[in-house]
Amino acid sequence: MSEYPGPPIAPHDPEYQPEIIESSPPPRTLPAQDRAALDAQDAAARRFTLLIGAVAAATLAVLILVLALA
Repeated sequence: MSEYPGPPIAPHDPEYQPEIIESSPPPRTLPAQDRAALDAQDAAARRFTLLIGAVAAATLAVLILVLALA
């Protein structure tokens, strides 16, 4: 098995320039964030998640008790 000699080397054209494409306009500025509203929504989502977890835990506890007593 012979060794790989590497990729072929071809001289490049010194006059070559890549095509220049017109640049796009800069991105628009984003609106300001209402941090107090974001914090309130985050707290509400956290309370909802904890409530769902508590309901699931209570349901599992009742299910385990019912199965254990049966």
